[in-house]
Amino acid sequence: MSSELLNKFNWVTSEYGPIKGTGDWAEVGALGTSGGYDWTDFNVFYSPSARRYFWHGDGGCSCNSWSDGLTSDADFENGDRAALLRAWESFAKEHEYTIRTTDYLSGVETIRNFKEPK
Repeated sequence: MSSELLNKFNWVTSEYGPIKGTGDWAEVGALGTSGGYDWTDFNVFYSPSARRYFWHGDGGCSCNSWSDGLTSDADFENGDRAALLRAWESFAKEHEYTIRTTDYLSGVETIRNFKEPK
């Protein structure tokens, strides 16, 4: 994955740039209920160099973005696939009012079917 997927706007420099430490990350998926005024997202990436998954879950409205508070890879949770599946389940339970069972199951399938790049 190119770091464009993790670009964010820097209000100090008025430029877009990558989140530090995410240059080799591959997108696994944006799980949840993006779209509309309200959103609940659980964004998942895989780093071939670290051989780990990285994820961040958040929710909000049209006035903010899932990446607003992220400045480096240290702002993401990380672990192996089993830890990721547990985190996704926990996030889905915490947001059961927006993440339906079908959303949860689709996320599990996405995580399980992801082929880790070498």
